[in-house]
Amino acid sequence: EPLAVSVGIAAMKKKGEAVSGDRGTYFKTDAGVLCVILSDGMGTGEGAAAESREAVEILERFLRSGVDPATAMKILNSVMLLRNGDEWGYATVDLMCVDLFTGETSFYKYGAAPSYVRTGKSVKRVSGESLAAGLVAGEGAAPDVVRMRLKPGSLAVIASDGVVNGDDDAWLRELMREDKLEGDMKALARLVLRRSAEECGTSDDMTVLAVRVDTRI
Repeated sequence: EPLAVSVGIAAMKKKGEAVSGDRGTYFKTDAGVLCVILSDGMGTGEGAAAESREAVEILERFLRSGVDPATAMKILNSVMLLRNGDEWGYATVDLMCVDLFTGETSFYKYGAAPSYVRTGKSVKRVSGESLAAGLVAGEGAAPDVVRMRLKPGSLAVIASDGVVNGDDDAWLRELMREDKLEGDMKALARLVLRRSAEECGTSDDMTVLAVRVDTRI
């Protein structure tokens, strides 16, 4: 694979909660695709944590077995609709897939907060209109999909909805344009989280995944 991707995760629980309702992970498939997943369970606490954990585990299982990402997201939605039954719940799902051979990247979203991508000095907001997984009724209800090609040096920030308040994202765009962000992605994720707490407070669970694409050395 000519490309390498580094990922950093940082998380903060809602003030007063014992656990976070967010769940994030990343892994590489046998086909050379890096998958980054973030799920935000309904509400906060143990119930939300169970929803997001289940969503991430189901989706990871399908993706690792070679299922097409869009199809995997649809199956996840159907599974959550069936499983919830009387104990109705849902979770937002964010999936980013980067082909390490071509740089072709796809963002799949069910009710998820916007993501941000920096190429050069330009920062693009990646958002969708769909509802969360477990809320989208109808067979084969599709997630929002945004596709682009990422080049070496590109950055992406995937965040749960506690990180940015509505459209007030100027602080995050400005932060992502800074030249000092060339290194440690865990440090970037922590920096975004710290700035978010200053800008928006800690009234929700907050999770940030920072992603950087580079040429493999």
